[in-house]
Amino acid sequence: MARPLDEVVTLLAAAGGPEGDAGEQGGPERGELSRPGGTGRSAGADRSSAADRSAAAADSAVRGYALPVGPGHTVIYPDPETDATALAGPLSRLLEAPALGTYVYDSDVLLMTVYAEGEPTHHYDSCPGYFDEAETDTDGNPGGNSGGPEDWAPPVPVGADPDAFVPLAFGPVDRPALRAVLLGIPLDPGDGEDGRYVFANTQHYDAMTCLGLNACRLSTGYHYLSLGGLPHETSAEELVLLGGRMWPAEESAGRG
Repeated sequence: MARPLDEVVTLLAAAGGPEGDAGEQGGPERGELSRPGGTGRSAGADRSSAADRSAAAADSAVRGYALPVGPGHTVIYPDPETDATALAGPLSRLLEAPALGTYVYDSDVLLMTVYAEGEPTHHYDSCPGYFDEAETDTDGNPGGNSGGPEDWAPPVPVGADPDAFVPLAFGPVDRPALRAVLLGIPLDPGDGEDGRYVFANTQHYDAMTCLGLNACRLSTGYHYLSLGGLPHETSAEELVLLGGRMWPAEESAGRG
C-alpha cells in the first residue's frame, strides 16, 4: 500500500500520533523513519494543498520534520525528545507497512531496526559490543590481558541480512552490494580503512542508496534541519513541519 508524505501526515493527524503522544518518549537526538510504499500514489491519493498539509502536520503529536525520500517513501526526523527507534514501531502499525528506525552514534555505530505491524522483525548492529564496558589490562590499557590495542579487530556486524531490508526498498535491490555494506565493506574502497568503513554515516548512506532511496535526505539529521539547513537538491517547500514545529528563523524571532 502506497503511503507518500501527504498520506503519512494525514494519518498522523487523524490518529493524534502513534499510540498517543510519542513526543513524551526520551531518546537520542538523531534518527529517522523510512516509510515504504509502492511505485507511486494511487489515483485516489491526490496531493493535498500545501495549506491542508501544513494544518494536518501541525495537529500531529509527533514533533519534528518530514520529507519524501522516494515514491511512496517518507522520512521523519523526530525532535530530541522522541526516540526514533521507539517511534518506528507504532508508526509501522499506524501506516500498515514496514518501517525502519535508524540511529547513528558518533559516526562509529549504525543501528537499524525493521518493524512490521508494530513489532520489531529485524535488528542490525554494525559494531556489537560498542556500548559495553571496555576490557582493559592491569595498566588500564584497552585490550585486556590478551593483547594491546594493536591486536583489536572490529567485531562482525549483527543482522547483515539484505533480505530483511528489501521490503523497505524502492525498485530492485543489488543484494550482494547491500550485504557487503551491512558487513562493513565499503562500496568505494576510498571510504574504508583495512577494508572496513571508517564512518558509520557513510555506511548508512550506502545502505540507503542500495535500497533505491534518497540517501542524502535519509542521512540528514534533525539538528541540521533545526538550524535551517536542507539536504542537497531539497527545497524548503518540500519540508513538512510536524507537531507545531516552526521554521528556525521564526523560532529565533519568538525567543527574541
